[in-house]
Amino acid sequence: MSDHSSRRLIMGMLSSLAMLLILGLGVELLLRQYSLRQHELEQQRLLAHAYEVRAVLLAELNATLHLATGLASYIPAKQGRIDEAELQPWLRGLFEQGRHIRNIGLAPGNRIDFLYPLAGNESALGLYYPDIDAQWPAIQRVIASRKPHLVGPLSLLQGGQGLIYRVPVYLNDQSYWGLISTVIDFDQLAAEVESIARKRGIAVTITPAGQTTIPAKQDALDLSVSLAGAQWQLQATPLNPAKKTFTGLRMLGWGLAFTVAGLIGFALHTQQRRANLLLALNQSQRDFLQAFELAPQGMVLMTAEGGLLVVNQAFCRLLQLPPEQLLHRPLHSFCPPAEHEALSAHVSAIRPGHNNSWFLTLVDAQHLQIPVECSAAILGSLGGADEVRILHVQDMRERLRLQRLQSEFTASVSHELRTPLTAIAGALGLINGGVLGEVPHAMQQLLQIAHANSLRLQALIDDLLDMEKLMAGKIRVELRDQWLWPLLEEAVAHNQPYADQYQVLLHLVGPPCSVRVAVDEQRLAQVLANLLSNAAKFSPPGARVSLLVEEHADQVRVSVQDQGAGIDDDFKARIFSKFSQADASDSRQKGGTGLGLAISKELLERMHGRIGFDSVKGQGSTFWFELPLHATSTQRANL
Repeated sequence: MSDHSSRRLIMGMLSSLAMLLILGLGVELLLRQYSLRQHELEQQRLLAHAYEVRAVLLAELNATLHLATGLASYIPAKQGRIDEAELQPWLRGLFEQGRHIRNIGLAPGNRIDFLYPLAGNESALGLYYPDIDAQWPAIQRVIASRKPHLVGPLSLLQGGQGLIYRVPVYLNDQSYWGLISTVIDFDQLAAEVESIARKRGIAVTITPAGQTTIPAKQDALDLSVSLAGAQWQLQATPLNPAKKTFTGLRMLGWGLAFTVAGLIGFALHTQQRRANLLLALNQSQRDFLQAFELAPQGMVLMTAEGGLLVVNQAFCRLLQLPPEQLLHRPLHSFCPPAEHEALSAHVSAIRPGHNNSWFLTLVDAQHLQIPVECSAAILGSLGGADEVRILHVQDMRERLRLQRLQSEFTASVSHELRTPLTAIAGALGLINGGVLGEVPHAMQQLLQIAHANSLRLQALIDDLLDMEKLMAGKIRVELRDQWLWPLLEEAVAHNQPYADQYQVLLHLVGPPCSVRVAVDEQRLAQVLANLLSNAAKFSPPGARVSLLVEEHADQVRVSVQDQGAGIDDDFKARIFSKFSQADASDSRQKGGTGLGLAISKELLERMHGRIGFDSVKGQGSTFWFELPLHATSTQRANL
């Protein structure tokens, strides 16, 4: 992309962002103004309710204080004498009218001598004010002022919180008589005020003025309350404050802002994306072509019909031809005629999402045949050609040479070892059999071990030779149509002596089946011997190995069930591989070459069958093979 295009794209994105910010700020400003207006209305409602609650509080207190003040005029009229019989009915009526009065105390000479009601307030009777260090200074100021005074809330000796309305009483001769103390139940009064406030949707808290124990609350409103020299602070807060969320309006406003800004940015983003995709595509193609050209193995791009579109250097070196002599020619023109049909079938079988592999022979410029392994997949469209195939070509000459050397070495060593081992095993067998006389007792164990190991080596060499012959295609498999059940009976009979060494019984589960299969009798016996001997080796003494036959529509399954320890999960994937044995010590000590199952698999596949197993650790194993049902004449397969 040019510098001019880049600058234009950046300016467009900045313009779109600026538009979004301006519209968004406008939305937030409008919401802010609306929020402030709503808050102002809520504060007005809160103030009106708070004034209403304060008026109720003052009314309740004034009604109580007026009742208590009337009692102060009774004392001078009686020249300071208290007639309890006359005073009791009056105080009872006074107490009944004052809903929040807790008790009324008369303290001539500053000592409480009369208290109504007495029940529940006995602790205050006889109280002498000068002895109350915390209250006496304030009481002295009330006496000196000659005016009633309201204090509290205070903790009462009777328990709870109360307001105390103290009225100093002076007789007609202006001599000081004492105090009248009216205790107001502050807890009850506060509860009633709070109940009234809740009905109006607010919460109130009453505290003495100057007290800072109440933390400031958001949206709280403070009112002062003054009565009889007492100063309080009434704090009112809404019980259920309106949640100032404007989600709908904010979403609508910002949605419009994003829509306008998005429409501006969409075109610019589309242009930028197209340019980036084109740049990435060009870079990807350059990287692919570079990797394609420098790949160490031959690589070809070809059409669905096999025509060569692009070839790399390795493919040109493989055929010793320049690119111009390879391009636009069909791949089969570089193959022997006998492989043209097979190559066409492989190319046609390539499907999207799959990787097909096959072996092929190519002919180079010197008319030399080159064995290769091909792997192909559908790449896509390229240069106007649909469904282009990419073909990997791997030179197999060196691999085949190494395999041939390995096979020749194995066969040579096996043949060279077989003759002396046969002689050694035979000689040891004769000695152990007593042909040369009785063997000394001290030598018997050593000779038996030597004889067993020589037989084991002989079996290993036989298995190695069989495997090499199978892989080289030199084993002749002759298929004949014959009854299956007699072959199974014969296998059980021939392998029972071997199972006796492990105290295991081989059991052919009946009844006899009338099934005919096309097999090589000798090779099937070899497969059964491998499966039965393995089952016997890995079963505990006294166990039974079962041989079962299951007949299906077009095939028959033969199963060998043992009662061994089962197969580990991490070993199951490679159980049919060459030289495969379990790693556990109890398995290793059983012996074996690790080739028996691999040989059995190869033999069964050459008899058009397949092999498998089912095993659960600790519950034994079942090895099975399946053969197609046949009733045909003798046929030969040279594999």
